[in-house]
Amino acid sequence: MRAEVPVLKLPKDLVADPRHDAVFELLTKHAGLLWESGRNQVATLPMTDALAVELRGALAAEHACHGLELIADKLAGEQKGLDAAARRAPESPQNARASRILFLASDGSTRFYRDCDALLSRYPQRLLACRLEIAGEALGEKLTGSAKLIRSVLVLDKRVAARALLALLPPG
Repeated sequence: MRAEVPVLKLPKDLVADPRHDAVFELLTKHAGLLWESGRNQVATLPMTDALAVELRGALAAEHACHGLELIADKLAGEQKGLDAAARRAPESPQNARASRILFLASDGSTRFYRDCDALLSRYPQRLLACRLEIAGEALGEKLTGSAKLIRSVLVLDKRVAARALLALLPPG
């Protein structure tokens, strides 16, 4: 089975940013499968201090959530709303841009990555994922300041998603 390589449509707030091309190149240059039989390309990138700041702030402001089960529930609930809106106004096209960013730790099991890959296949129009070169315990420590295992974080706000993607760029 070949990996799906959709055209990467980044959040609208990022498209207007002069660093858009650098983010696009970073995400595509470092893309690979989440797991051996995966279907979706996902960039694997270093965890940056700037990203840790963005994700901590997003979690505190409830613009992000963590835990794969909660993430799946949030995405499914949002999809119900999008589907209802599409039924009310079928002539109004849905925006085919990533507006939700899923950040993943690098030490997940095959089952974990398979489940993440399934989410990417289920919501390809609005979900983008990035695997970070950090273990779940270290990610939890960076985001909460305490010993807490966090392997997945979903950014729910499109403006925060754009800032989080920009935070992946190397400093300077």
